[in-house]
Amino acid sequence: MRKFEFKNRNSSELGRNFNYDATVELFIDDKMLQKRSPDTIRTYRQTLSHFAKYCATQGYNGNEGDCVREYVRYLTFDKTKWDDHPTNVSEVVGVSARTANNAIRVLRVFYNWAIAKKHIGINPAQDVGLQTEDIETFEIFTDEEIETLLASPRRRTYTGLRDYVMMILMTDTGMRIGEMSALVRGDVDLIYRQISLRAEITKNRRARIVPMSRSTADLLRSLFDYTGVGDEDDAEFIFLTQYGERYYGDTFAKMLKKYANRAVSPIKARVSPHTFRHYFAVKFLRNGGDPFALMKILGHTDISMTQRYVQFASADIKEIHDKASPVEALINSRQKRKGSVKFQ
Repeated sequence: MRKFEFKNRNSSELGRNFNYDATVELFIDDKMLQKRSPDTIRTYRQTLSHFAKYCATQGYNGNEGDCVREYVRYLTFDKTKWDDHPTNVSEVVGVSARTANNAIRVLRVFYNWAIAKKHIGINPAQDVGLQTEDIETFEIFTDEEIETLLASPRRRTYTGLRDYVMMILMTDTGMRIGEMSALVRGDVDLIYRQISLRAEITKNRRARIVPMSRSTADLLRSLFDYTGVGDEDDAEFIFLTQYGERYYGDTFAKMLKKYANRAVSPIKARVSPHTFRHYFAVKFLRNGGDPFALMKILGHTDISMTQRYVQFASADIKEIHDKASPVEALINSRQKRKGSVKFQ
């Protein structure tokens, strides 16, 4: 049995010749050729760029065996949350386990690719384990909060009408903001009241059909009339800036926060496009919608993803607690026997 582990000469040579930045560009180019989605490419770029900045501050070249482990340690215990987003100030130190795991997964993919292409001899992310993630819950708007948000845009202006229609569309269909902002006129069928989400704009790269209500279809027609987008303008984006350019989801998300800030009553739920998706899903089920139909509408590939909405919608914990509370049962029982309790 060998007692001494000899080094692999080729592995050492690859490590010395490793150029992180150049390898990242080759990796991104290869993934683009493989037709990875724009969101996936954006995630690769952001994660690998952030890792590069960390390596530069710590004197790493990206080929050291412990560089990824130390990076994850930094994310977990030292990084100030949102410190790379100057508009979002936070005093929280340490990212969530989900965020750390996403970084680990991207780095694993990158280094595995680099090994296969013989750019490096080791995978620094290979032995870095995933962190235990908390089971996340989600917030939904109340009906009153939805009404408050819908009342905020000034619908006499183009931008107000546009944002109002977008809120209505998300409430009615549950589509993702990235899908909605990428819609073109040819995707929308106002006669049959349905929207075709092309594979290239969906999260899982699978095309699907999303139905919409008559009221939503009428609002979209009003928006098209306002902007002059005709039925024959198949390639025109339907949501535009005031300068006639494509209106992106991150800009709309910022506008939502502005609407919430000037709302007549406070909104407690997290104000984001995805909270509209949660609201649609839960209301759809509570109003008698079928879970499998919801799965198709939302574009879920697995019913387990839809199941969390089923669990949320099937039981309102507060209402159940009010009915099942031992204290309520005791007090109500005493009141029935003795009448109302008077406090001095």
